[in-house]
Amino acid sequence: MNLILKIENVQHVRSAELIIDLDANGITCLVGRNGIGKTTLVKALRNLCVADTFKKTAVDSIFSTSSKIVYSCDPYEYVFTFDAKLRSLNCKTVVAQQLRDSVEVELPMPYGDRFNFFQSISDADHEIRRNIVLENYTRPDELIDFLGAIYGSQKFDNLRCIAIKKKTYFCQILDESRYIREDYFSSGEYFLISLYRNIIAGRKLIVIDEIDISLDAAAQAKLVAQLRLYCEKYAVNIVFTTHSLAIMGTLRVDELHYIESNDGVLDIQPVSFNYAKSLLFGFSGWDKYILTEDNVLENFIEFVIKRYLPKTFYKYKIIFIGGGANTVKLMDRNSDQNFFSTEDNVISVLDGDQRAYRYARDRPNIEFLPWESIEKQIFIEYNEGNYWPNLSVEENPGIDNPDGKNLYAALIRNKIVSEDEMFLHLCATYDQQARAFARSLSGFLNA
Repeated sequence: MNLILKIENVQHVRSAELIIDLDANGITCLVGRNGIGKTTLVKALRNLCVADTFKKTAVDSIFSTSSKIVYSCDPYEYVFTFDAKLRSLNCKTVVAQQLRDSVEVELPMPYGDRFNFFQSISDADHEIRRNIVLENYTRPDELIDFLGAIYGSQKFDNLRCIAIKKKTYFCQILDESRYIREDYFSSGEYFLISLYRNIIAGRKLIVIDEIDISLDAAAQAKLVAQLRLYCEKYAVNIVFTTHSLAIMGTLRVDELHYIESNDGVLDIQPVSFNYAKSLLFGFSGWDKYILTEDNVLENFIEFVIKRYLPKTFYKYKIIFIGGGANTVKLMDRNSDQNFFSTEDNVISVLDGDQRAYRYARDRPNIEFLPWESIEKQIFIEYNEGNYWPNLSVEENPGIDNPDGKNLYAALIRNKIVSEDEMFLHLCATYDQQARAFARSLSGFLNA
């Protein structure tokens, strides 16, 4: 079941559409430059369950008579249009309570609901104290594990849960009936407790603007993995915005979405981490690494990608190492140490004559050239065809060596044929094999 949000002419957003699959039970991260419209999307989602969201968090001038927000979630559809009397958006139909209760949206300070809970905690202090003295509390094991996993600490082992009039409050228990209420925790710790409350409350969708705002970098890096687990366990979806590289770097491709604006028309598309990083911060980097034997094979791979795969999803880097065995050895070292990237983001591409060697057999992360090598195949083409003029062996010693390396260099040195022209000849002559090789690369660069 999808929740579809459509916005027209609100603030600087002329048009936007966000589709959230409520059956996915996963996380969605929205990133984009400041002022692109991320917070407008978040406020629009909050407006579904709190109809005066814009009235409380924005000025009237962001609306015009053409402003409209449409929510579709089978079997419901609600249309909010500009109401001149309210100077804001209004809907003539009451939003179903079931749908309102299934969505929770958290804005940053001072509008976030977690900040409104401060007063409730303070008002309940007398009852909290009484329950602590009587030891009338429980140990929230799951929340302790959640906080411990994110902060890498056992400092929350004495956290206790106190239930008062259908509300739960959390305190750190100290000696002699002393305690620290959750509202006196760090802002990051308090935020995570609030987030946990919403996760276990039976929501289908939790939306958080600027999820990283109160968390240190180490906590940010560990947060995503924990959220994935809880999304699956509690059948909830979490949508959030962030500017944190620490968070973006831990996201999968289908979880990271980049927002671009074309004169106010928003386009929201899944992107790789390095794509988003480059656009947001101007940093260059690569998502995928292709390790190979020599610079000729490196250049051929680049030629094939440009010829058959003009647009790849991932940013990539091709690195020639030197020798098939060394190439595979470096790839295996990366599997242990991740100095390039994680194991699934690094492959080796070897000459076809390496298939017979034990180190290269039955390895899913190794691809092979359709020929024994570029140079050997050019040697065959040179001797069997009438494509290029013959060279003098006396003037070019070694060109009769079947490994083809001397001939290959001589063809280029004597300006008989360029490297790209040789690559083009091979691809045109062996089109089927070249396309199959390109498909194997596409599986790595676009999967």
